[in-house]
Amino acid sequence: RVEPCWVSDHLCWTGVAGLNSHDLLPLPLDERTLDHVSERVAVVQDALGRPLILENPSCYATFTGSTIPEPEFLQRLCERTGCGLLLDVNNVFVTCFNEESDPLTYLDAIPVEHVVQIHLAGHSHQGTHIVDTHDDFVIDEVWELYRLARQRIGDVSTLMEWDAKIPAFDVVHAEALKAKAVARGEATTAAS
Repeated sequence: RVEPCWVSDHLCWTGVAGLNSHDLLPLPLDERTLDHVSERVAVVQDALGRPLILENPSCYATFTGSTIPEPEFLQRLCERTGCGLLLDVNNVFVTCFNEESDPLTYLDAIPVEHVVQIHLAGHSHQGTHIVDTHDDFVIDEVWELYRLARQRIGDVSTLMEWDAKIPAFDVVHAEALKAKAVARGEATTAAS
């Protein structure tokens, strides 16, 4: 009815045997999952009449049997199905911290030609792990990932996510204006 530019969802699963986990659970990233997800994306795109846009999720654990790095999995999925990517740079940071991997390496491997939107958000650092809570300011390291992503990707839309512990409008608006300044190259970090 509203004819949206795109419809997005996370690359994840949420339940099994009729039970919903109410969380975005990671997939085993292998050839079998790539085939399975590609088939599902094709069905959804046929029903929608437009490309599906898939977002990289925040991960707190990975499958030991995964054989394809997530950026490569996303690239191959886009090439097979024509879907697009929603790059959440906070999710990149959260996942890489939790998996003890390098977010710059992840970002460098993202197929930028498929990215149609970028998400920014805050998170909760628990010491040993990070939880994607969307309830705080974007940290400097995520701002830097955003700056680098915009350099590589170019001009795509950005969405600032703040879903809990929402402060006054002026605070959220200032964070959104910071995103605009970083995208334009006028600022580089949250302290700018």
